[in-house]
Amino acid sequence: MTDQTETPAATLAAATREGALPAGRLSLLGTLHGPQSARALLRDGERVARVTTGDRIDGATVAAIGEGVVILARNGRAERLTLPGT
Repeated sequence: MTDQTETPAATLAAATREGALPAGRLSLLGTLHGPQSARALLRDGERVARVTTGDRIDGATVAAIGEGVVILARNGRAERLTLPGT
């Protein structure tokens, strides 16, 4: 059995709204947590990628994945991605 969390209403609304995710920018689509690891779904342009801590995407390294948040390390700085509408 897997644990499930409710998707925030604002995120559900953004998922079906035209232009809710900025084109050409890296966007967080969701996070997945298991007993051993966490993963995130990121949209990079037209591509959707499943990433885990340590993976590289769009010139950044995935530093941490939490519930509804991904922290990227880019050029010595932290960048925070959150779900749309949160």
